[in-house]
Amino acid sequence: MPADAFSLPQLFGYATFVLGMVSFSRKHDHQFRKWLTLQNFVYAVHFILMGNVAATAGMLLSIARNLLSMRTRSLWVAGVLLAANFVLAFFVVKSAWNVFPLLAAAVATISMFRFSGLQLRYGMLGATLLWLVNNILMGSIGGTAMELMITAISCSTIWRLRREQPPA
Repeated sequence: MPADAFSLPQLFGYATFVLGMVSFSRKHDHQFRKWLTLQNFVYAVHFILMGNVAATAGMLLSIARNLLSMRTRSLWVAGVLLAANFVLAFFVVKSAWNVFPLLAAAVATISMFRFSGLQLRYGMLGATLLWLVNNILMGSIGGTAMELMITAISCSTIWRLRREQPPA
């Protein structure tokens, strides 16, 4: 894994950081999913270059999930994606820490297909925290910074959405 802060893999991590800030600041679900798809593509390249096969698999599943969740909320489609996640886990998990990105992808899949608004943001926050652990363990500078920033942005977006809700 490259340790150089200005290596090509780390540069893709920094690009992911910028796209993550844009994605997670979106209040509208459709815009959130579109930006997240672009961010996930750049993130997948980052993970390939960093040599993290499990995280790359998680990102590829995330791209498929984002695109499909813009068209359908079908439990069947979510089930297929979750099954693919578990099958991939069988092939790519080589150590305990490889579980974090695939678990993050599963949590995000459930969130994208079953939730909207605040519940979607809460689920994505949980997935973000799992990605944060993955990035810390693999030494991704941009990825770690991005997940920390996404945590802050998600909390801010959750606060804004909660503030806009009418009183119970």
